[in-house]
Amino acid sequence: MEKKPLDFYQELSQDCTAALEQDRKEYNRCSFLRGVAMLCIIGACVAGYVQNQPLFYGAGALALLAFVWLIGRHSRIVERQTHHTALRDVAKAYLDRSGDGWKASPVDGAAYLSEDYPPGRDLDLFGKDSLYQYICAASTPFGRDCLADWLKRGCGSLPEWNSRREAVEELAEKQHFSAEYQAFALPERDAKKGTTSDVWDRFLHTEARRPVFRGLLLWVLPVLTLLCLFSALLGFYPQIGQIGFSCLALVQLGTALLCLKGHNQQFGPVYRFHKMVLPYRKLAARFAQETFVSGYLRDLQDRLQQNGGAQQALKELEQISGSIAARHNGLALLLYNALFLYDFHCAKRLYAWKKAYGPYIQGWLEALGEVEALLSLGVLSQVKAVHTFPELRDAAQPFLDAQDLRHPLIPEERAAGNDFSLRQRTCIITGSNMSGKTTFLRTVGTNLILAFAGGAVAAKRFCASPMAVCTSIRVEDSVSEGISSFYAELLRVKTIIDRSQSAAPMIALIDEIYRGTNSRDRIIGARETIRRLARPNVLTLVTTHDFELCDLENDPRTPAVNYHFTEHYSGREIRFDYRIRPGRCRTTNAQHLLRLVGILPEEGEGFQ
Repeated sequence: MEKKPLDFYQELSQDCTAALEQDRKEYNRCSFLRGVAMLCIIGACVAGYVQNQPLFYGAGALALLAFVWLIGRHSRIVERQTHHTALRDVAKAYLDRSGDGWKASPVDGAAYLSEDYPPGRDLDLFGKDSLYQYICAASTPFGRDCLADWLKRGCGSLPEWNSRREAVEELAEKQHFSAEYQAFALPERDAKKGTTSDVWDRFLHTEARRPVFRGLLLWVLPVLTLLCLFSALLGFYPQIGQIGFSCLALVQLGTALLCLKGHNQQFGPVYRFHKMVLPYRKLAARFAQETFVSGYLRDLQDRLQQNGGAQQALKELEQISGSIAARHNGLALLLYNALFLYDFHCAKRLYAWKKAYGPYIQGWLEALGEVEALLSLGVLSQVKAVHTFPELRDAAQPFLDAQDLRHPLIPEERAAGNDFSLRQRTCIITGSNMSGKTTFLRTVGTNLILAFAGGAVAAKRFCASPMAVCTSIRVEDSVSEGISSFYAELLRVKTIIDRSQSAAPMIALIDEIYRGTNSRDRIIGARETIRRLARPNVLTLVTTHDFELCDLENDPRTPAVNYHFTEHYSGREIRFDYRIRPGRCRTTNAQHLLRLVGILPEEGEGFQ
């Protein structure tokens, strides 16, 4: 029987649930045995003391070895539980995309909304209930930033696009690897004080400070301090030992306190992300283990192996950050510095690490983030039965061909698929209220954005030429700037017209053109706008309720074509099929809707 798209994640979720139950049982057994081992250690020591029998001490030593082994086993079980829980969460995230559960994802990309990129809001690319929230499989700030950048900019050239699309396709086939990679990254997203790219930037771009103490001095003072301490404890020249220890400890502690502010500034960013270094190390290790065919993915592997390798660098950083985190206990800070000049040793290690790996770590972290972005672009291929990897072709004039084109955010059981083709023409779309005009514009624009980024799209077939996506769909007024919604739309459309005057290919998606003014001015303005956009390098889709614009199909100066959406009635109900059809619309439903809500009287009745 043919598997459905989400079967893998359903099975993965069930397997992880079963594994977690087994982990729970092993955890309980291990905890019980640790308690037994501890009781044996105490009992053996007491019996050895009371009976004065070395045999009991030997038994206690064996129990101690068993206790240490059980501690290690306990840690491995906890690590396994953490991984299985993360894998189950990854599976759940994919299963949630079949319904509305994905809307609860904490990563919605709202930070990437900006006024200078209208498609972000018009096409619901970023923000609550957005495309970004739906497809984002990235947990690290580098992966999230990379995905947003790719959605906004697409690819610079067709070779770059082909390389990226091949990588997305290959990762989509490696479901086990993809799930594990996302699971390793999840702790970064779910941390209570999750790191951001700003935290990493502070660390990576802060110049390494040469330690105040260097060389032998870092070792001589602690060694002398410890020798004096042992001398006092063991009774060898106890007075000299006590005085020497007290003086040397105070010198070390005083020196550390004098430099405390500088060390805190240096260690602050490291402390912020010290728990998050482990996920990055695991990501680097897991990615290095996999075998890839795609040139893009092999290049990423090579980047992560250069200059000592990301895995080794992150392992060392994990150790250094753990040491720095240990000093944040006040008692430990005083004790460690009094005995070992601890802060100076940490500063020395951090300085050496930055010298060795500082110039490369940013590139490594971005490479790991790129893998997450590639996984995100393949999400539709994992959750949609109707999907494809698009074709992009250079063409003298822009074009779009799509079969069974659907909006990726509408559940498949409710999504209407449309076949649509457009070449160097203006498409004027008419239709009744709620018939699907605006959704169709967003369907075209969203799938184009996904295609140009190198991702899977919601269609059976999708072929297009590279072009910029310009939109005027969700235009809002600005009270603070004294701009009405109509004037805001004028500015948006003027920007689109200005951009069309270059030779660069583009598609313009304009919804309810000039809705904010009277019908006479709206029609005059819309006609002139459509004529200005009728250029060889522009595809234009315009929705309107003004049937007069449909006459442009017969205007020899304007290569326009009419399409429409329609509805039918079942009693008092209006039924839509959301299918786009050639020609102009012949129906309206505004009066019917006014009657349904009670604003207009029923036919044959009058207001009382």
